[in-house]
Amino acid sequence: MFRDRIKPDRFILISLIVWLTAMVDAAGGLGRLWSVSGDARLFILGAEALMLLALLVNALALKNWVYRHTSVSVYRQAAWLSVGSLALCILGDLVNFNLPETYYRHGSVVKHDYLADSVWFFAPGYLLMLIAVVRLSLANGLSGLFIAGVLSVAGILGGVSINAMHLPGTGDYVSGITGFYGVFITIVGASGLTFIFSFGNARFRPAVLLVGGGVVLAALADSVIGQFWIYGNGGEGYFPEVRYVNWVLYIGSQCLVIHLARVALCYGQLVHAHERKSDSYV
Repeated sequence: MFRDRIKPDRFILISLIVWLTAMVDAAGGLGRLWSVSGDARLFILGAEALMLLALLVNALALKNWVYRHTSVSVYRQAAWLSVGSLALCILGDLVNFNLPETYYRHGSVVKHDYLADSVWFFAPGYLLMLIAVVRLSLANGLSGLFIAGVLSVAGILGGVSINAMHLPGTGDYVSGITGFYGVFITIVGASGLTFIFSFGNARFRPAVLLVGGGVVLAALADSVIGQFWIYGNGGEGYFPEVRYVNWVLYIGSQCLVIHLARVALCYGQLVHAHERKSDSYV
């Protein structure tokens, strides 16, 4: 059924168009053709909201594709988890848009501390992604002990990283949330590596590498936020330049990870097992 695997189609095209649009948005900002902190602010935020909406529509369409092609619960649930993850992250993006343009909400050290508030949406959003990735990795036959080991090491590295960038005098609320999230998002990123590794001989397929890399990219995008937007420049942040860089990384990640269930369905070891079982009855 899936021997032809994934070929370019409308799902890939939509993700590509959204990512290219984000690239144009970021390039224009970095080139000072426009600025999210200037007169074009509402126009830029509106355009970015449309990008997110297009991704959500694409994620729902991919969920429907998975439902049409399989009744296996692990793939169907992963498709729904991907949709839920993106929806929650979009709410986090709305917080990060900082529509009221208020700063130093939780103290006098970190200017863009509204970013900590968005964790209340990003953390559960990425938790859904983590659940989907781990479930698919286990379905592919990867050892739960191996996954736990990789994620534990990642958590330790995340803790060391966030501790290194933390600024003295940061309030308890921002310190606690960014500390937790720094550990958590590193674990999420590492799960992308276990996802790739779980595909056996198919791990080098471009689709598998891209989607697994998209999970890793999510952690990289948030590390840029922590290092350069929240704690960078003595708490002032390198804004708005870092925002443009983060936007390209973040949108690139979301453009890839919404294909999670589809890629797993097309290349997963569970699918191969079903194919071999079907062939044995021929």
